Amino acid sequence: MAEDPMLNPKQVAEILGVHQKTVHLWLRSGRLQGTKISYRAWRIPRSALDAFIAGNSNARLGQQSGAAIRNDKTASDPTHPEKSKGEPIAGQELPEGSPQAKMKHYIRDIMGEQSHED
Repeated sequence: MAEDPMLNPKQVAEILGVHQKTVHLWLRSGRLQGTKISYRAWRIPRSALDAFIAGNSNARLGQQSGAAIRNDKTASDPTHPEKSKGEPIAGQELPEGSPQAKMKHYIRDIMGEQSHED
């Protein structure tokens, strides 16, 4: 029986095309299954990565209820009644004190990114 290969967070980040810190967040939150082998070192079984990818694939969207899925016209029409009221229109600037703006700045701080306003 073949042994399940173990990957480190850097390898997983490269496979998924995300930042290594994102993989660490998923590991700490339990969203991605892995084993902590020391204070800062993690190992992720390839089978756990495959399960994570399958569980987060948009291929299963067709199985969800129709109410949760908006068609392309609804998603692109900001005046459509099903459009979320708090969701900004593409290209629209968020109000400075809004929760969305605060979350955007918080995430940028965590990820170490520079904001465009700075």
